[in-house]
Amino acid sequence: MIITAVGLSKNFGPTQALRAVTCEVGEGATGLLGPNGAGKTTFLRVLLGLLSAEGEARVLGVDPMRRPLEVRARVGYMPESECIIPGLHALDVVAYLGRLSGMPRRDAFKRAHEVLYYVGLGEERYRDATGFSMGMQQRLKLATALVHDPNLLLLDEPTNGLD
Repeated sequence: MIITAVGLSKNFGPTQALRAVTCEVGEGATGLLGPNGAGKTTFLRVLLGLLSAEGEARVLGVDPMRRPLEVRARVGYMPESECIIPGLHALDVVAYLGRLSGMPRRDAFKRAHEVLYYVGLGEERYRDATGFSMGMQQRLKLATALVHDPNLLLLDEPTNGLD
């Protein structure tokens, strides 16, 4: 299994975001469906080790609560919220995320050029990313998730605002 969860629970004060979530996810595309506030984003953040929770989880065989950096090195994450760094060109944003994942500078910039063309932003790579439309920002976030050639992609609301 790519992802396993057993009894995951997470509270934010009196609000229960996850209640004993148990699931297995194999290879291939899988979607999480539910209304706003159902816990989808919280679940993804627990799988990335960005939030702690009660219960057990494994992502690519690794416990994200004990070894979050190992999980994040192997997973590309596209968050729902805006995460564009003001004042940077699209190329710099993607290369920066590549560097954060451990890529050498030269490799990060080379790969940033490649993934920006892949997501349809090759001609826009030297534009300030804060001027992008919502759909362009979504494609830029996808490029940042792909830059380090991850084993797994976790996409939170990937079609929100697409052109």
